[in-house]
Amino acid sequence: MEKKSVKKMVVVVVVIIAIVIVVWAVWLRGPKVAKIELSVEPSTLVADDKSTAVVTAKIFDAEDNAIPDRTVEFKLSYLYRGGNLKEDKVTTDKDGKASTTYTAGTKAGERRITASADDESKIVTINLTEKE
Repeated sequence: MEKKSVKKMVVVVVVIIAIVIVVWAVWLRGPKVAKIELSVEPSTLVADDKSTAVVTAKIFDAEDNAIPDRTVEFKLSYLYRGGNLKEDKVTTDKDGKASTTYTAGTKAGERRITASADDESKIVTINLTEKE
């Protein structure tokens, strides 16, 4: 084979690989997350090591369409006696929603939970009050 033919083949292979990557990123992976709505219910709990709240994220693309089958990561900012999350990675349902349960810890104060998908994130706050 001539050097020119080998170079042409290499260029063709590189172009094919680039096309496959673009198709995977856009078509198979789906649209990019443009917005996250995040809520918690209830937003105030007793620091009793057993009270719970449901944290729900809903993710949208740039056209405000809900995105199904995408992983949302939940992260609790305060770990020492601050409670815990039942699941930290949840896949969105057909309506673009993913939920986890927060269980209160034993130390009163403010807790922040971050939901992230793609390069987007949103923070919600839960207040833990002293046991009576």
